[in-house]
Amino acid sequence: MVHPAVSRLMHKDDRQRRRAVRRLFDLDDPESLVGFVPLLGDDDPWFRGKAMEAIRKWMDESQGGLVKRLAYSEYSEQRVLAAKYAHFWNDEVTLLAQLSNDRDRSVRLAAWNSRLAASDEDIAVLIEMAMKNDDDEIRRVAIGKIGMVPEMNLGLLKMGLTDPSPRVVETAVKFVSRHPEFGEHSEIADLVIGIARGMSGPLRGAAVQVIAPNSLENSVIAELILELVEEESAILVSSLCSGLREIEWWMVEGLADRLVSTASDSLVARLLRGERSQKVVPIRDAILSDQNKSSVLKSRIVEDMIGRPVDDSTVKIVSFLAESEDESLSAISKILLAEIESATS
Repeated sequence: MVHPAVSRLMHKDDRQRRRAVRRLFDLDDPESLVGFVPLLGDDDPWFRGKAMEAIRKWMDESQGGLVKRLAYSEYSEQRVLAAKYAHFWNDEVTLLAQLSNDRDRSVRLAAWNSRLAASDEDIAVLIEMAMKNDDDEIRRVAIGKIGMVPEMNLGLLKMGLTDPSPRVVETAVKFVSRHPEFGEHSEIADLVIGIARGMSGPLRGAAVQVIAPNSLENSVIAELILELVEEESAILVSSLCSGLREIEWWMVEGLADRLVSTASDSLVARLLRGERSQKVVPIRDAILSDQNKSSVLKSRIVEDMIGRPVDDSTVKIVSFLAESEDESLSAISKILLAEIESATS
């Protein structure tokens, strides 16, 4: 039975109507939805908003007819809602096709999101259609759905990696990072390498993170990585570290020498942080012994060793650093030495 408060939703007194809205939401009775439907056309946006809230809260497949009303609403936010609940309508495909050509961008985007999320249409064909849309946000959403295609479709991914919009390209690169099987194809790998070499900012960082783990097998990538380790960009440093930490980075030909000589201090500190492999000890020792390396970098490396096993060769170098004229470096070195002495006594 419908609660009496439903009848007050159309009361002439707005205070009565607002109290009725709050009361019905408190009761949380799906049967109340019928009383909110007329409010979709109310002149007051507050009541229209509450009607939409009621639909989101209580609507189910039994109210499929309501979707069509939303789809033809004069209010774009209601047409967005129609796109979200189109699966409750008996002709979802036709309705979403209509809404994906709506005059309002937010409606078009919502419709394409729904079409690409779950559709009876051929998903590969649908993604290709979306990739030809003028709206880069729709193309970006489409790229993220390539994984839904039953068979690997390199053509669609190539469209994303060569898209004129950096946002779409970045989404395509990130897709490759989540699906490395795509990156094993030379065409895709070459495109991502080209992005890492020629782009900038977050897009370049995303591409670098994808290719860096392949530095051991691909000499072209290894060469590029050696060039990039000298750059100071925070985005690039973060991407390089993330990618290289997936492999035994010290085995990349020339990388150890580059870290000791010309690599950025930020990258050096982050790559060495927490690394316990014995293969890294000579690299760490060489950097700590280098008079041309900054005291700040050395302090960061020494501080990272606190609480960790320290090789004898490194202890000797830290003992020397404890006498440094740089107060911060001297202090942190003494703290590490005191900890080592305490642990062995």
